[in-house]
Amino acid sequence: MDKTVIIQPESGLQFDWRAIAANPSGNHASQMDLVAYKALYTNKIAQARACGQEPVLVSLPIIDENRYFAYITRGMSMQERRNILYWLGGKTERLRNIHEMYNLALFRVAAQHCVHIVDITSPMLASAHYEQLLEQDGITLSAEGQAIVDNELSTLSSRFGLLAS
Repeated sequence: MDKTVIIQPESGLQFDWRAIAANPSGNHASQMDLVAYKALYTNKIAQARACGQEPVLVSLPIIDENRYFAYITRGMSMQERRNILYWLGGKTERLRNIHEMYNLALFRVAAQHCVHIVDITSPMLASAHYEQLLEQDGITLSAEGQAIVDNELSTLSSRFGLLAS
């Protein structure tokens, strides 16, 4: 059976940051909540299997929460930045925690549906200079980061013969 790689790089960090800056005590949900995120992958797995393909998932890349915080708050006032930081519990680390929560959910979906998952997270975390794997926004992969992903996929592709989707 042919394998199809399913890559969905979004995580749960899709918030209305301006709304949070304006009302840091309010309830703010990600545009892609965890239930919808799992359902998205479950549907993609079902679609691949319906086409006679064996799905293979790809874990999420790392993020640099400090650079990402600077990116999402660019152009905001100091008070708006403080408000977002307040909503995050006072630590930019919360951004990484949310991202990791979605990555762990992805691994659980893979296990639940007996699907292979390509772990690109671990080789990125193993890099002594992980910050070089990301662009200035702290979330987009740099050429070096993309090279790690490509290497992991290439290794798997040569072993199993994958089709990218």
